[in-house]
Amino acid sequence: MKDELKASLKRLGRLAQIKQTYVSVAEANVRNAEGEVRQLESAESKLTGNIQGKQAEIAYLRTATGHDVQSSEIYIQALELRRRLIRQSLEKANLNLEQRRQEWTEAMREQKIVEKVLEGRLHQWERQDDASGQKSQDEISIGSFVRTRREN
Repeated sequence: MKDELKASLKRLGRLAQIKQTYVSVAEANVRNAEGEVRQLESAESKLTGNIQGKQAEIAYLRTATGHDVQSSEIYIQALELRRRLIRQSLEKANLNLEQRRQEWTEAMREQKIVEKVLEGRLHQWERQDDASGQKSQDEISIGSFVRTRREN
């Protein structure tokens, strides 16, 4: 029984290490997804600033020709198209981030379960070891008691 428990502890220890690796990978995936979201948010903000700047430039042009205004409007439309594409990418990135967070949470939950089982088995092993030690001490005490009884 004791050897089976030791083997079980060893297997659970390896499983705990594997689960820790899963947690680390999931955490790295969350960080990467967060970085992607931040990058897209920054790009969207930058494009919004460019659009607003170009619109302000058109509004304050005094000597602009119709061609200049039309060129600026085409440029703004191109920027708005890019911004829409970035917003779509941002939506996908946010969904990906949420999925990665759920995977990370699940990996941490599984790791905690394994750690609790491992801790329980470790306590069980310690109790068995204590009981075995107590049994040995009892046998020694009984043997000593019997020897002293025989001598008397």
